[in-house]
Amino acid sequence: MAVEGIKVNREIERVSGLSELDFHTQYFLKAKPVIITDATDDWPARSWTIPSLVQRVGDNQVWIRGQTNKEDYRVGRAYTIRKDTFANYCADLLKGNARARSSYLAVASMQQAFPQLLDDLPLPKYLNNYGKLHLGPYMWVALKGHYEFCHYDPDDNFLIMLQGRKQVRLFGIDLESLYPNPLGSHGKTVQSRVNCDQPDFDTFPKFRAATCEWCILQPGEMLFIPAFYWHQVTALDTGISVNTFYGDPGEEAFISKLFSQPYSQHFYYWFLNIVEQNREYKSFDKIVSRLPEVVKHFFLKQWHETISEEN
Repeated sequence: MAVEGIKVNREIERVSGLSELDFHTQYFLKAKPVIITDATDDWPARSWTIPSLVQRVGDNQVWIRGQTNKEDYRVGRAYTIRKDTFANYCADLLKGNARARSSYLAVASMQQAFPQLLDDLPLPKYLNNYGKLHLGPYMWVALKGHYEFCHYDPDDNFLIMLQGRKQVRLFGIDLESLYPNPLGSHGKTVQSRVNCDQPDFDTFPKFRAATCEWCILQPGEMLFIPAFYWHQVTALDTGISVNTFYGDPGEEAFISKLFSQPYSQHFYYWFLNIVEQNREYKSFDKIVSRLPEVVKHFFLKQWHETISEEN
């Protein structure tokens, strides 16, 4: 489950009975991944199965990624999007047919796509006093064998396995070794050009210096992925997971963190990628002329925080 040919491979620590304060001081503030094995023991969502969800929300409309079995998807370059019912997607999934092998229900907003299920899915208790929700929760429903491209998100993240297992490989905050796609690449995340299953060390020699922290995430387990941490996820079973994007509590604590080590280099690349995505639009020059105001509004929408003059 590790990556052959790289400098370091080690398993992610598992803990149970972790208090909110201990998680905050021992893992969150140190940007240290951890698996919490008993965080969801009393969640109604633990009883979800794909057939039971089809009975409850099968008619709901969802967005499905396509061509996810192509190499362009594995390195975060391209995929298609289609709209369908959750029942139709799951029918393909349970058959394991050709369309299922090239499809993925990803980042489905529970509020928008599955509001009927929200009562089954409490927020992790670790957000109560030491965190602040940014986005989510989101549902992910994958066919066995699905490979999700390696990328990093601009938020701290809890990934929670509800049914099935996933292999998760983390590569830390390391821009140089993971070869991000060029600035201006699509998406709200930054993707790596490296296929972690079959790394091309001739093309990407610095990947040999990467550190991989890995695990097999079991049903009921919750993995903390620090903000801007590279991660690559593969479905070992057909199953269901959810996640929540969040950050530090307060009015500007998360933004202040982004300008400090170890986050700043990944933050700058992520932000410049978004800038370059917009360069071809006719309104780009107007946006640049109002950049401080635009950035303030963007950060408020993204993280519910206001940037200060010091930042």
